[in-house]
Amino acid sequence: MNQSSSKPRDPRQFIWGAASAAYQVEGSPRADGRGRSVWDVYLEDLHLAGPGISGAVAINFYDRDQYLKDIRQFKELGLTGYRFSISWPRIMPDGLGPVNPAGVAHYRRFIGDLREAGIEPMLTLYHWDMPAALGAAGGWENRQSVNWFRRYAEVVFANFADIVDLFCLINEPIIDCAFTLAARDRRGGSNAALEFFPDRPKLATTLKMLNHILLAAAAAKESFDKRGYAGRLGLALPLMPVLTTDDATDEDRAAAVLADGVINRWMLEPLYRSKHPADIIAFLRDAGLDAGVMPEDGATIGRAGLDYLGVNFYAPLFVRANERTVAEPLRPDGVECAFNGPVMPGQFKTLLDRLRTDYGNPPVYITENGAGFPGDDVLVDGRVNDVKRAGYITGHVAAMHRAIADGADIRGYFLWSSHDNLEWFSGYEGRFGVIYVDFDTQRRIPKHSAEVYARLIKGG
Repeated sequence: MNQSSSKPRDPRQFIWGAASAAYQVEGSPRADGRGRSVWDVYLEDLHLAGPGISGAVAINFYDRDQYLKDIRQFKELGLTGYRFSISWPRIMPDGLGPVNPAGVAHYRRFIGDLREAGIEPMLTLYHWDMPAALGAAGGWENRQSVNWFRRYAEVVFANFADIVDLFCLINEPIIDCAFTLAARDRRGGSNAALEFFPDRPKLATTLKMLNHILLAAAAAKESFDKRGYAGRLGLALPLMPVLTTDDATDEDRAAAVLADGVINRWMLEPLYRSKHPADIIAFLRDAGLDAGVMPEDGATIGRAGLDYLGVNFYAPLFVRANERTVAEPLRPDGVECAFNGPVMPGQFKTLLDRLRTDYGNPPVYITENGAGFPGDDVLVDGRVNDVKRAGYITGHVAAMHRAIADGADIRGYFLWSSHDNLEWFSGYEGRFGVIYVDFDTQRRIPKHSAEVYARLIKGG
């Protein structure tokens, strides 16, 4: 196994990859001194995904014998990159205290195994597995989380910057916030839904958490640069065009503008314009809400100068006006919908064009794109003929190519997901992988979509 300090891939070479997240795939929550995360509390203690559903086994990806077989499948598919997250409580079991050498050794070995197979690692520092002790101390709502994450990031950089070039600091902040607030309600006895736009007091809490996440990423980048490490750092944001239906009212269209401010511009404006969106600040002020934004926060975030933007795209978001909050998501008529929303590849192109024209054409990695459909993942005679997922992938890759032809600076594409895995509160029901997993036996079967993706990678 090669664990040398060289970083062999030409940064100008386009990366074709797939992605996963530690809690969704690893299992082995007690192995090698790992501490507990908030997701252990949510699923093992509180059973928020249902009785007996947790990440205790997942797809057994922590086991080296298993993941080496998976890496061989990645190579057969032609992947040149793999985006994975490391578990914060595996590296620092209580979130802040001593570093766990066994956790560090595991991930260094995994990275070495990827690179030996010719697969570029993209290391995500945080994919929602906040250490339980820090979650109990307020998580991202606590402004001290900026310092917590900086400390964790410094440990990660010290142990992995010699063998990793691409770091994704934090994945899908607003979805993480939505899960946090839903879990808070559910542990209190309600059956709260996952909401992009909660009622106004919780919306202010969401925006506060998002601001702290941006500040944490900026602090990590500042520390990385100060210490002279070589590498590229970014965030993976779940960006989506916000749309209205044909019968939309003026109020609906105004709500869509505010919704865009919450979903997209609250993150993009500080990153690329060093300020928070004025209309959202005004909305908070007029509603008597406080998101805890300090006057210097926007400049601090922009000054950090992240090296790339990670784009997680699944679907656009249709909304209408709602007096309780800024907007209410809705399901449009006449459009095929995956688990994550309407299938509209043209809106992927629209988003990428917007980043090019409105935000200075930053270097972009598509850090997640994929879909799951009801009834699309049925195993019949040893095969999964997931034609809807295959069509989704083909359409979105074509849209990405059109954006590149128009000048978008897109450096790589990471499909979500390599495998079927644990889908958070949804348990093991919704499948998103191009590799089918029998969760009882851990048998892997590449789906039709895997074959299609392999052809796309080869230029088909």
